[in-house]
Amino acid sequence: MNKKNKAVLLMIFSAFTFSSMQIIVKLLPAIPLMEKVFFRNFISLIISYIIIRKKNLNCFGHKGNRKYLFFRYLFGFTGIVLFFYTTSQMLAADAAILNKLSPIFVIILANFFLKEKINKAKIIASIISIFGALLVIKPQFNSSMLPAAAGFISAILSAAAYIFITIIGNKESIYTTVFYFSFLSSVSCTPFFFIDFVILNLHELFLLILLGALAALGQIALTSAYNSYEASEVSIYDYSNIIFSSLLGYLFLSEVPDTLSILGGFLILGASLFLYIRQKYETT
Repeated sequence: MNKKNKAVLLMIFSAFTFSSMQIIVKLLPAIPLMEKVFFRNFISLIISYIIIRKKNLNCFGHKGNRKYLFFRYLFGFTGIVLFFYTTSQMLAADAAILNKLSPIFVIILANFFLKEKINKAKIIASIISIFGALLVIKPQFNSSMLPAAAGFISAILSAAAYIFITIIGNKESIYTTVFYFSFLSSVSCTPFFFIDFVILNLHELFLLILLGALAALGQIALTSAYNSYEASEVSIYDYSNIIFSSLLGYLFLSEVPDTLSILGGFLILGASLFLYIRQKYETT
């Protein structure tokens, strides 16, 4: 198997694990939100710590990078909390579609933080994606819109977290970045246990451990895919997450997206595909 095929399979596997994670979030409606977020991060914390000890790495990174690691945690953690909330309140497919707005927001934020230019093609793709998101959100200007709004904000925060990961780059090991994020995220969840905490039965405990394991595997696969081949060549396959979320949502929860959500998903996917083809054309 060549490097590109391996990277593509890793990206698709990552998309599948994150979709599966969504379904588990929805299968545990009685478990408090922050308890689910805790397990999502605590398992990654354990795995990354074991690897860091074996590789003799720095758990909290170098002093000059800690402010970037902190902002990566701040935006990433808040984004995950909002994404879990959106997933628990909306169809899994709709939540996945809104989450896939993050690459568009990366383009916008990169213009401010990384001084990357926004060309006409990126502007067109951004407008199409935002319009697609509106079809999924279906603005009603009442409390029923809160989960969709949370998903929209989650995509922005995820994009901001990605910007800081880009700034950190190779200055820190990926395992250090994961440990720092998972450690602070796990600690941030614990105060909420005094407000709302549920003692788990074996079935719930198994699903939450599986949730954390899937999150860790998905992150490792995603990172490995980007490290083994050009990001511009494999990033498009991350959108298979929408397909997996739709299928798993139907199989396990009997969820069926409505016509507007399907159309919105196609617009967001089409805008990303347009950028992907345009970028390949410009580099050949």
